[in-house]
Amino acid sequence: MKRFILPLVTVVCFYADSLYVEFFPSFSLISDWVVTPRFLLVVLILMGIYYYRNVTLIYAAIFGLLFDIYYTGLIGVYLFLFPISIYIASKMTKVLQINVFTAGLITIVMLSLVEILVYVLNLFLFNVQVATSPFVFDRLLPTLFMNLVFYLLIFFPFTIWLQKRKKEVNDE
Repeated sequence: MKRFILPLVTVVCFYADSLYVEFFPSFSLISDWVVTPRFLLVVLILMGIYYYRNVTLIYAAIFGLLFDIYYTGLIGVYLFLFPISIYIASKMTKVLQINVFTAGLITIVMLSLVEILVYVLNLFLFNVQVATSPFVFDRLLPTLFMNLVFYLLIFFPFTIWLQKRKKEVNDE
């Protein structure tokens, strides 16, 4: 039963991305903010830091492909961005002393990297007419803030569970 919890958590986060958008459509009543939930990516980054990197890369590739099929019209963007961001995050853990602050910093950097690369790809491939300043202030910063709040909510219970699960897997 325990082996099904991690896939279940990732599937729930995958659907939570779209459910958040359904139930909290936007902050357009307050301002022009566009908040993009990246709950799945936050969970994958924490898995890359506190769990097995290779297992997490497989999860990232599978869910990146599903993300492309389900959310975007271009297959391959998230299929490559998710595993690349997980790989970079896991390599950053070799340099940094991992705690709640540095893991949060890694998460913010990886979320920023993914959002900026998706923005650049949209500029070049789909000729989107969004200037850099509105992107940063109306989309990137609100997205980072909301995902940071999600990170702070799940960090301690999820990382403690991941470390226990990793120990159980090692003992088997």
